[in-house]
Amino acid sequence: MKTGYYGGSFDPIHVAHLIIAQIVLDELCLDKIVFVPAALPPHKEVFASPSLRLAMVEAAIAGNPRFSCSTIEIDGQVMAYSIDTIVKLKQATEPDDEFYWILGADNFADFSQWKSPERIAELCHIVVFPRGTWRPNSPSEGADFRHIHLDQAPQLDISSTNIRAAVADGRSIQYLVPSAVGDIIAKKSLYTKSQ
Repeated sequence: MKTGYYGGSFDPIHVAHLIIAQIVLDELCLDKIVFVPAALPPHKEVFASPSLRLAMVEAAIAGNPRFSCSTIEIDGQVMAYSIDTIVKLKQATEPDDEFYWILGADNFADFSQWKSPERIAELCHIVVFPRGTWRPNSPSEGADFRHIHLDQAPQLDISSTNIRAAVADGRSIQYLVPSAVGDIIAKKSLYTKSQ
């Protein structure tokens, strides 16, 4: 089994996350993609509760039989580092299963500063998709780690930060998030200035 794991705060999940996941799935001939929403990301502020971010991920991937969601970090309700999650996931899968850890080039640029990056690289294929101005030849400690760089993947200038700002300003986020995610954001009044 070849599985891609896509971690993040998903605050909120948006169409670029889904497009990237589908590209990785197809380009690397993976069997499935598992989204892993973080309960308390180590280096990022979150604005929606873990349960609501989980609900948005589940709503976004509904209908795609090759996408699923792991609650391994949400269930713990604690700050979890990628290596700790990977080890737990490995323990719950077959020994010969292949892991593909998906991250943006902006995060990969700081990969050497992560907890146990060498161990992550031993346990997983690291899959890097374009993000921002980072390129494979950019000076970066992260680039020293063996990785699969999806340089043909489109750069999609969509971010959760911009989506939250649009909601706060009363602007439409239609087409930026799946409609089911937009419904949750509206129903729960997420990301509004009064939140």
